[in-house]
Amino acid sequence: MAFRVRVVPLAILASIGLLGIKLGDLSSIMLATSSARAQAAAPQAVAAPTAPTAATPAPATAATPAAPGAPATEEKAAAIDPLSMSPSEIDLLQKLAERRAELDKRAADLSSREILLQAAEKRVDEKIAKLAALEKDIDDIVEKQNQETEQRTKSLVKIYETMSPKDAARIFEQLDMGVLLAVVEHMKERNAAPILAAMDPAKARTVTQALAERRDRRVKADNSAKTPAKP
Repeated sequence: MAFRVRVVPLAILASIGLLGIKLGDLSSIMLATSSARAQAAAPQAVAAPTAPTAATPAPATAATPAAPGAPATEEKAAAIDPLSMSPSEIDLLQKLAERRAELDKRAADLSSREILLQAAEKRVDEKIAKLAALEKDIDDIVEKQNQETEQRTKSLVKIYETMSPKDAARIFEQLDMGVLLAVVEHMKERNAAPILAAMDPAKARTVTQALAERRDRRVKADNSAKTPAKP
């Protein structure tokens, strides 16, 4: 009975020891397996980026010719790499862009001014046309008035020519100087002379002098009109 009691603890201890050994071996095997898997996966992860590199084709733009008719500026702009430009070149490009914008603004301003000038010229032409039409109307009115005055003067001349020189002289002395001169100028000399002789000498002298001055001015005006202007 005493022997059985001693054997049982020993058997239990032995079983526990064997179980510990087995568990240790199992953990070692699992660690070795995971380490092997990690080592096997590491080369694939490193080599993965390099595989597409060998299969990647060359850029098509390097061998593709430019389309016919494409602007030269676009080809130059496409050939410029902004990362390879120096600060001075970037500054120069910025200044050129600012200059381009300024020139575009000036061109727009000039176009607007040209439109305004064309509109102003159109308004001026319209005003000139209106003034020309108004001047023509005024000339027509003046001409009509002159014709009417001419007709009235001729009617007065006929009346005074039928009167006696003494009666006509008495009326002439009371007429306005402008009307009197117009009537005398339209009368024939043989009819005007007796009337002037019958008038007051001072009045007749004034009329004669005014007639002479008017005739001199008329002759000078006619001569000036006939003489060509000097260059």
